[in-house]
Amino acid sequence: MSRKCAVLGGLLLALAVSAGCGGRGGAVELTQFPRWEFQQYQRLAVVPAGAVDSRAAADARVLTDRLTTLLTQNGTFTVLSRSELEAVMKEQDLSRLADAADESTLLPEGRIEIAQALVAAKITDYRLIAERAEETVPILAVDRRGRLVQVGEETVPVFRHGAVVEASVRVVDAATGKILMSHTARVAPKPLSSRGQPPRVRPEQIATQAAGDLAAEFYKEIAPTRIRVKLKGDMLIVATEFFDGQYDKPKSLPRDRADFLLVVRNLPAAAEGNRFKAAVSAKDGRQNLWESDEFVWTAAAGPQGTALTVPTAPLLGSGAFEFTAKLYSVGDPRPVLERDFKFEKPGKD
Repeated sequence: MSRKCAVLGGLLLALAVSAGCGGRGGAVELTQFPRWEFQQYQRLAVVPAGAVDSRAAADARVLTDRLTTLLTQNGTFTVLSRSELEAVMKEQDLSRLADAADESTLLPEGRIEIAQALVAAKITDYRLIAERAEETVPILAVDRRGRLVQVGEETVPVFRHGAVVEASVRVVDAATGKILMSHTARVAPKPLSSRGQPPRVRPEQIATQAAGDLAAEFYKEIAPTRIRVKLKGDMLIVATEFFDGQYDKPKSLPRDRADFLLVVRNLPAAAEGNRFKAAVSAKDGRQNLWESDEFVWTAAAGPQGTALTVPTAPLLGSGAFEFTAKLYSVGDPRPVLERDFKFEKPGKD
């Protein structure tokens, strides 16, 4: 066997061994849940957004339409269509809905019956940037020796186009007028600059795009959304105890232990507030031998993470000694993290 083949074989063996005893992570999709009791509200109405500046009226409609579309496509809620909302507004006295995004407005209790919750947005700051300035620039030329030299100066106009759009959104209980959630956001992209002539994109167009971006941000605050995150294998570990700031992670668990710890730790910030559950099956087995209750991940747990106590009896009672620990995002059938582990073989001293 050649030295090259021997080295390659050794590398493959090392990879196989490390894969067998390590954790498996990677890029996965998680459900990011909003921070309000959205599960209690199935029927929403997105009321027409308001604006403090009359110039923002068209972009307020963009905000409303985009937000309505995103919430409808999400599927979590039943969202009243524009025609349904207009029909109800004609039948009921909903004149105060235009101010539903204003925190100083108290909606009349029991008066609004079009949906379980109202989603109301308002553009609170709207600025269009269209500036013209002059800039002195050098006039350059190549002299007889081939050097680049300045031969004069000229003044050229410099144009800047941009926009600043800020808006707030509230979700309001339609029966009680209680504010269920509120959020404020500002979109202020870097202005476009050009010399000699104005940028092709007008400030109004930039503002319209900003209104759409605000709708997308509000949507993520209102409805559960799918996000893609990268998880590392060491975010799920098997341990026996936590001592002096570290977990004891033996290569093989003693068979005489009544239980051990399955620890979830250091999940990315995007996982904050998400619901998870853990399970253990025999390695390559389909049936779970143990499952945890659901738990909500929070980084506030610190370096200890969330430690789940797993009894050994149902595992060893299966006759196996090699197992796979799994972490599931609630609602997803496939685990987002896996870790193989084993017990000492029977008869070992």
